[in-house]
This record gives sequence, structure tokens and C-alpha cells, in this order.
Amino acid sequence: MKPLALALLLGLPVIQDAAAAGHRLECPAVAPADWGLSRARLSGVAVLATEDGETIDEAAAPTLVPDSETMRAGTLHQRWQMNVYGPDSRFYVDCRYRGTDRVLRLDAGQVKRCEREITHFSRATGESQQSENRLYCD
Repeated sequence: MKPLALALLLGLPVIQDAAAAGHRLECPAVAPADWGLSRARLSGVAVLATEDGETIDEAAAPTLVPDSETMRAGTLHQRWQMNVYGPDSRFYVDCRYRGTDRVLRLDAGQVKRCEREITHFSRATGESQQSENRLYCD
């Protein structure tokens, strides 16, 4: 019997959250509670790379473009290969949320790749009101 079917049969909770499913790093789906924004959803991400000890210039952050990008069934999939510039490089993920300019910066020094998904996406018009962002790294 498959694990999902067994879990449902036994009445066990089914884990849908990517972090709980074993990803090393993930942008939270909503802004941190201490920001005081009720249900502010993830609206964007940026992957950054710097040299060890280098301060990030917030006005011109060293943002990386995805290494690959595909569309499948109305969902945009982007992938970054991480920590490939040598031992003196530092990688970070910036998580941005609707309704605020605040950024949650996560240290991505221990991951090899990050993937972003944007649902309800169109190459012609971009994101829609129904779009959901997700970023997870392993």
C-alpha cells in the first residue's frame, strides 16, 4: 500500500508543507507574525550571492537570474544552482510579502538548489490575483 493511502486509512495527518516534507530551506507562505501583517502572502523572491564578508548594497542587491525556467500547466518553475562559486561565496534568499517593503532574508549557504513556483502565471501578463508563490531549497 502507498504511504499516502496508508496514512489516510489510519487517519494520520497528511503533511503538505514543503519544509515539513524535508526541504532544508523555504520562504514561509505568509509573513512572520511579529511583522503585524495578518495573512500577508509571499509575493516574490530573490536569490543573492556575495563574497564572504561583503556587505549587501540594498539599493543594488546582487540578485541572480534563474539557471533554468519552464512553464507547465500555467505554473512558472524557476531553478537556481546554489553555492557553486567557491568557498568564499555566500548565498541568500530574500522573501517578499504583499503589503510591505520588509524582506525576510534567509541564509542559503547549506543548500545546492532552490526552486520557485508561481501558479496562475502567464508569459504575456505575468502573475494574477490568484497567483501563489513558493520557494524551497535543498
